[in-house]
Amino acid sequence: MKQKLFYALVLMVMLVTACGGIGKPAEAVTLRIGWSGKPDTLNPAYAFVGESYTIFHLIYSTLTKQAVDGNYVGSLAKDWSVSEDGLTWTYHLKDGIKWNNGEPFTADQLAWDINAIMKDPEGWATLSNYTAGFAEVTAPDANTVVITTEYPIANMDYRTSYLYTFYPPDFEGFTTAEDLQNYGNDAPVGTGPFMFKSFDKDTGVVILDANKEYVDGAPKIDSLIFQTFDNTDAMVQALKVGDIDMLQSVPASAYETVTGFENVKATATDNYYFYELIINTVDSSVYPTQTGNPALADPAVRLAMAHSTNKQDIVDIVFQKLAKPGVSIIAPALGGGFWNNPNLKDIAFDIAEANRVLDEAGYLPGSDGVREKGDLRLEFRLQFPSTLATYARIADMMADWFQQAGMKAIPESMDEDSLVAATTGVGDYDLILWSWWPDPDPDFILSVLTTDQFLPGGWSDCGYHNPEYDQLYLDQQKLVDRNARQQVIWKMQELIFNNMPYIVLAYDDMLQAYRSDRFTGFIESPLGIESAESLLNAEAVK
Repeated sequence: MKQKLFYALVLMVMLVTACGGIGKPAEAVTLRIGWSGKPDTLNPAYAFVGESYTIFHLIYSTLTKQAVDGNYVGSLAKDWSVSEDGLTWTYHLKDGIKWNNGEPFTADQLAWDINAIMKDPEGWATLSNYTAGFAEVTAPDANTVVITTEYPIANMDYRTSYLYTFYPPDFEGFTTAEDLQNYGNDAPVGTGPFMFKSFDKDTGVVILDANKEYVDGAPKIDSLIFQTFDNTDAMVQALKVGDIDMLQSVPASAYETVTGFENVKATATDNYYFYELIINTVDSSVYPTQTGNPALADPAVRLAMAHSTNKQDIVDIVFQKLAKPGVSIIAPALGGGFWNNPNLKDIAFDIAEANRVLDEAGYLPGSDGVREKGDLRLEFRLQFPSTLATYARIADMMADWFQQAGMKAIPESMDEDSLVAATTGVGDYDLILWSWWPDPDPDFILSVLTTDQFLPGGWSDCGYHNPEYDQLYLDQQKLVDRNARQQVIWKMQELIFNNMPYIVLAYDDMLQAYRSDRFTGFIESPLGIESAESLLNAEAVK
């Protein structure tokens, strides 16, 4: 027996040697993602930029989530139902969910999270809108959550896809909204497919590790590194030479070049992202400290600006025809086109008409060619984020068109934090070029222009105030009938188009790229190849 055992051990050693040794760890797979921005905070109570939400969707979970086909499926929830009267939603949680610190996740923690948002809407400024109409959230047992609403809610599955499950001990004890909003949440704990490792606020580098105990199965990628680039040309070059593996957004000006890179796949997807000119619409009688040029309150001035904006040139020149001229705040791609109002007829680019409108309104050219009327002078700050060269190109073009109509626009690049500080609840600007990446349901982007959102920590950057619009916003939330809700949403788009707190410039395509020699399995959809669903499916090329 001993001799047989000896030969068996020898044979085992030979086999192990041939295979490379017992327990030799496989090389870790790291996906390096380049982008031009960075999170403004890791605190979901007070985050404004899209990069923060990209991270939130990776480290946190929600009851439901949008699948790549646009439908909603369970994330934490394995199933859910609604009562006949539409007021009680019951969610049964999946088994075996854990926080990424190893502790078990329970329904009462999720109930605590949602109740915290409901009880302090000012503190949870950027998430509170998702709980509008909620009356009570309870956890009758460890695996069941019940949400009771004040009225039937038309888009509940969408709402619950943005209510993140954050670790309650990290958010207990805040006594004021300001304290909560100033909290950095520098070591977030979640239940998502990836776990937070580090965030360098100076360089913008975020590192996430795979959550090997994720309830729906561990990612095949071991870690993610999000790297911020100040220069988009350097970012594109980094992809070419292999210093990074993915571009979260390819500049339109570089897209054709990127498509020619060896071992790189470039993708283009219809998108509901839009670029807009924000016009300061803040009511100075209510907010006397706002600094917008008073001439912006004149509909004739806003109309002249619209006539002085050549959207087709923006699409052709800045976006290299990888976009479409914008009209409404709801893009045609959102909801498959169902929510976009097709009856809006855009204002034509016509410099002669812009001059005629201003002449008729009494604005006459001064000695330097800039139009004036009494104490009003059509000279405006035109500010934009420093993160993308796209904004600077559009700003220069618009300044030239405005000059031809006797209006002076002075382009100025600013960091995004400064722009947020100047807009929401403040109104310290004239004109801003910026962009929105709306949620997949129209509710969020519609809420941005409600009166209640113009406050520090709110979403309104233009200060639009219209009681009719505000009421329509509340009405559409309660319309379970999809066609009836559509008609109300079309009316809201019409009001925004006519009142012009925004001039929507373009709907750009979602342009992305990745190293196809290193990774495969990314899912192309409006969610982006950097979405949790896509990254869960991706793996290293073998």
